[in-house]
Amino acid sequence: MQDGWVKLDQEARPYDTSSFHPPHNSDRGAAALLRFIEGSIAGGIWKPGDQLPTERELGARFGLARNTLRKRLKVLESEGLIVRRVGSGSFVAQPPRPIAEVPNPGLALLTRIHGASPSEVMELRLMIEPQVIDLAVARSTTANFNTLTECLERSEAAKTTPEFELWDGLLHLEILRAARNQLLIDIYDALNGVRRQAQWGKLKERTLTPEGRILYEKQHRDIVGALKARDAVTAREALVSHLKAVREALLGAM
Repeated sequence: MQDGWVKLDQEARPYDTSSFHPPHNSDRGAAALLRFIEGSIAGGIWKPGDQLPTERELGARFGLARNTLRKRLKVLESEGLIVRRVGSGSFVAQPPRPIAEVPNPGLALLTRIHGASPSEVMELRLMIEPQVIDLAVARSTTANFNTLTECLERSEAAKTTPEFELWDGLLHLEILRAARNQLLIDIYDALNGVRRQAQWGKLKERTLTPEGRILYEKQHRDIVGALKARDAVTAREALVSHLKAVREALLGAM
């Protein structure tokens, strides 16, 4: 693939990047990358099977380090939007078949998760996240704490709701990662993909008030502070309070 071109239906044609410019920092770059890829797929610019620009091209365009870029591509892969092939690159995924026709139970489950309602998502989060706290407290490392602190700072510095939502989601995912249970991480990562869908984004835009954001930021700091202090009881209580506040804000607006 030549620089600036994507292979489409056996012909090379330029992908439209006229409205995208290198961002000034990695969190904006990550958000812009997600919008670019999701928009190109949703808008029909890229078709199933089309190859994405190379990691080097995407990293240069959006000002992202390779590790950061690959994390974002993994998110899109977990959502079923792209497939990544070692040595070949990333490609637009084939659209999922109806659940009744899908022979792979795992794919059927992923499709079901991504079609979940906000009410279902919040109920499941309240079941899963508080129960992970004991493991997270026992198994967290300095690296986990550093990542949680970065997520806090990035979310508080976010200028838009999508940017805040991105780092909010990564903060909660890092708590799961601290528990060191890969199966649980994979399940939650799939659940987290719902939050990057258009329906969820519109709902958060309507419900995330300035007062609500201040409350969420305080609750995040309470959760992370308790985790760093290895205080499972306080961390769990703070997390439950936070999730209930989010649920009330979301569902009260529906």
